[in-house]
Amino acid sequence: MRSKLHWFYLIAAVFAEVVGTTLMKLLVSGGALLQGTLAAIAMIGIAYLFLGRATLRIPVALANAFWEGFGMILIALTSLYLLDEAISLVQGIGIGVALLGIAVINYGHHQRGETR
Repeated sequence: MRSKLHWFYLIAAVFAEVVGTTLMKLLVSGGALLQGTLAAIAMIGIAYLFLGRATLRIPVALANAFWEGFGMILIALTSLYLLDEAISLVQGIGIGVALLGIAVINYGHHQRGETR
C-alpha cells in the first residue's frame, strides 16, 4: 500500500485545489471577498503540500500535468453542476485536449521508463 500512497497525495492535491477554487467563488459571490480569498489561499497551500509529497515518487512533469489537468476538469464540472455556469463547445474541446495531454505525458513517462 505504501508504494501507492503518492497517488493518494496527488488526488488529494487535486481535490484541495477544487475545493479552494469552489469556496472562493461561493464566498466572493456572496460578498465575502476576504474570506473567499483566504479560503482559496489556504486550500491551494494544502494542495501544494500534497503535491510536494506526491512528487517524492511521481516525476514533477507527470504530477503537474495530472494536477492541473484533472483540477481544471473537476473545476469545470463543478462550475457546471454546482455553480450553474455554462461550458461552451470550445471549452469542452479544451477539456478533451487537456485529457489528451495528460495521457501523452503519462505515456511518455512510461515509455522513458521502459528504455532505461
